[in-house]
Amino acid sequence: MRFLTAFAIVAAASAAAPAFAGKKAECELQAAIVTRAAELRMERKSEKKAVAIMTSGEDEAVAEKYLPAVPHIVDWVYNSLSRKQLKQDPGAAYLDTCINN
Repeated sequence: MRFLTAFAIVAAASAAAPAFAGKKAECELQAAIVTRAAELRMERKSEKKAVAIMTSGEDEAVAEKYLPAVPHIVDWVYNSLSRKQLKQDPGAAYLDTCINN
């Protein structure tokens, strides 16, 4: 019986590992967008200009599949975060929150 329980735990952990790795990779892609938006805001680019830069297809921080989300993330960075929060690496905070939720 103990063997079956141990086997079930190992099997569940093995199945969860690839899922977590995939989630972590997705969270890293999203956090890169947050970081880039924060950089553009700190450079005093307008919100509209930041969206244009990030959705041009030439910004390496933005994976193509996330292009539709860029305006919403930029809106959040520009209209919800204080300048103090921008200096505290919002991308890292986003990554931590994303991975742990």
